[in-house]
Amino acid sequence: MSEPTAKELIEGMPQKFQSDLAIGEECKVQISLSGEGGGDWCVSIMDSKCTVTTGVNPDADAIMKASATDYIAINTGKLGGMQAVLTGKMKLSGNQGVLMKFQKWFA
Repeated sequence: MSEPTAKELIEGMPQKFQSDLAIGEECKVQISLSGEGGGDWCVSIMDSKCTVTTGVNPDADAIMKASATDYIAINTGKLGGMQAVLTGKMKLSGNQGVLMKFQKWFA
């Protein structure tokens, strides 16, 4: 079976969202991926629901930036998220509290 694309992984996030862990939470996380297969998506959490839209949301609470290749590696377990941040393969900005929760909601 072939590896999923970054687009497939991101657009599949609502199915992996653990809504019981995000009751009462509201946030928007921008995911910006460079390189082949890259693009911009905004993942919104509201009313215990997760939605994904294409494009840049200037009101995002936090931003994740990486190459599409590294994003796939992180999501398929080939590259640890913390390792990606520490080595500069993923850059995080904005509300760090949101990013910490965000990780748990999709674990």
